[in-house]
Amino acid sequence: MNKILPIVGILGEISSPSPTSAFQAFKRQGCVDTYTTAIEKNNAISLIIPYVKDFTKITIYSYINKIDALLIPGGYDVNPQLYNEDKKEECKPGDINFDKFSIELIKEAHNQKKPILGICKGCQLLNVAFGGSLYQDQKYDNRDEKTYNHFDLKNIDTTSHQIIINKNSLLNSIFKKQVIDVNSLHHQSINQVGNSLNLCALSIDGSVEGIEYFDPSYFCIGVQWHPETLLSKTDTMKPLFSAFINSI
Repeated sequence: MNKILPIVGILGEISSPSPTSAFQAFKRQGCVDTYTTAIEKNNAISLIIPYVKDFTKITIYSYINKIDALLIPGGYDVNPQLYNEDKKEECKPGDINFDKFSIELIKEAHNQKKPILGICKGCQLLNVAFGGSLYQDQKYDNRDEKTYNHFDLKNIDTTSHQIIINKNSLLNSIFKKQVIDVNSLHHQSINQVGNSLNLCALSIDGSVEGIEYFDPSYFCIGVQWHPETLLSKTDTMKPLFSAFINSI
């Protein structure tokens, strides 16, 4: 019998059709192919999870029940109502129902003990799902030193700055080093870390770059950078995706 490959569910993003499409009245659902390629490079396959507007508990359970692991990718700003704040000017409009759908997927994956990897917005959603909060813009993060441009559009597939990983973290056991180079494409970031989550990585200038579940035997990690685009050019991020797939 042929081996069955693990299935990683990737939450799909909603986008407008290209200007040349005949279907201008309809939205598209899908994901950037760097995510699916990162999964395929680690001997697994992807299943894109479409957003369901009128979702129920059965919808959420059924999706998670059919996959082996969950990846929540980057995207638009998280609606601040979900962490009990009023929207500030710098917070870009988003779909609160989509964010609720995302959070329910995270909670159900955790309930079923399916591995979870949150990337960029996915990291932020993971934090909010566990009761944490965000800075709606980096300007509200009142650190003494702000060295880096954390919204570095010019270096999407190459590194922007270094981060320091907690030596007692699961993330450290994955990379086997405490300082790594990452890219950076975010203007929001984690403020209060959620319940049952540990802060596991900081940028050199003090911004939260990684969170993980307190029990290292369960793979539940959020990273603020984009390892999938770095993986398109170098293998430095392969250990993260390998550990994610191997935890299934």
